[in-house]
Amino acid sequence: MSKLRFAYNIGRVLGNNLKSQCSRITTFKSYSSNPNLIFSFVILRSFSTGKTQQNIRLSKHESIDNFSKVERPASISYFTAKPTYNDFIIQLDDLLHKHRTTPTKLIDKNAPPTLWILKQHLDEKLGLRLKTNQYRLITRKLHRLDKIMFEFAPELHNFLDLFRRYDPEKEKKDIEAMKTVDPYGRALAIGRRKEATAQVWVVEGDGHVLVNGISVADYFPLLKDRESILYPFQVTGLLGKYNVWTKVKGGGPTGQAGAIAHGITKALIIHNSDLKPILREAKLVTRDTRVVERKKPGLAKARKRYTWVKR
Repeated sequence: MSKLRFAYNIGRVLGNNLKSQCSRITTFKSYSSNPNLIFSFVILRSFSTGKTQQNIRLSKHESIDNFSKVERPASISYFTAKPTYNDFIIQLDDLLHKHRTTPTKLIDKNAPPTLWILKQHLDEKLGLRLKTNQYRLITRKLHRLDKIMFEFAPELHNFLDLFRRYDPEKEKKDIEAMKTVDPYGRALAIGRRKEATAQVWVVEGDGHVLVNGISVADYFPLLKDRESILYPFQVTGLLGKYNVWTKVKGGGPTGQAGAIAHGITKALIIHNSDLKPILREAKLVTRDTRVVERKKPGLAKARKRYTWVKR
């Protein structure tokens, strides 16, 4: 930024020289009897702190005082091609200079690296198109600021949060960790399978299961569907110790049964987190992402072809 400051100082000197010359011209003209000796007016360009530029015309009856009253730009990068980018770099440099004596964190090689906002998102935030080297320069300075201990600079932590990359997986894990049992002893979880979605409430009881207000035996006539719903209780040895009621929609019987089983698994983990390794070993914790394959054009189904006839 030393080049910008040098250019700014040079501009101030040139502006003062121009002002003195224009004042001599207007003074000479105001007392001259022959108006043809010089131009009838002098055009000066003044730059204000806004986006517009105005042309100030000084006639023979006007003084140069109007030109001298123009405010100076608030930023030294006003006359640059990308003032927003340069102002942001200056802001980062000022923060680094301000916290140059602040203690830094110990380097942990096993810790995951800090992910910063992507280039296209930073372009939208700053309102311009950054080059790759400009984006790398910004991230390097953010990395240096991130090494400072936030206990001594809490405002710096809030500033860096604006440029951290959004991690949906981490936020999802944090939300799952915050889930607890409500005051009535119920654990709420959402289960999904194929096109079905189930809201499941699990509370300690004597083993009753209701699906959309109907008993599980009446709602699912097939034995395999009822067994898949109760499988999480069988794996953990808790069969008959919890009551379940659920609201399920979408999909068919197999998908709805799988969604309820997935919701029961997540609700049991909320009740007792020690059950998670057992349920994970039974492959119940992870959502089953398999879905029906789409039909292909020219085929009878996803893979099946029409019968070929020679004639």
